Amino acid sequence: MTCVKYIPQAKMNFTRKSTVGWSIENILLDFTGGVSNYLQMVVQSIDQGSWVNFYGNIGKTLLSLVTIFFDLIFMFQHYVLYPPKKPSKCLEESNEPLIDPSHESI
Repeated sequence: MTCVKYIPQAKMNFTRKSTVGWSIENILLDFTGGVSNYLQMVVQSIDQGSWVNFYGNIGKTLLSLVTIFFDLIFMFQHYVLYPPKKPSKCLEESNEPLIDPSHESI
């Protein structure tokens, strides 16, 4: 299910050459959760003196790997390949009047 969710978004970002329209914050939270999952498994393995946490629950391990993989792709797309564009000069606030006062009609 995770691949079904992430592959279309990665393809759409690539096709549009943009990540506008979706929240990078959710990806950062997802990445934090995946990394925290691995840290938990490492701490448990050290405590138990066995690495069965990694190969004993292969579903959890693979799901975390896939999630972290796609999160890294999305972060690379958002921050490196297609960073947010800076606003153009015409959109900046200006104190100049829109109409030239010397051309006012009475």
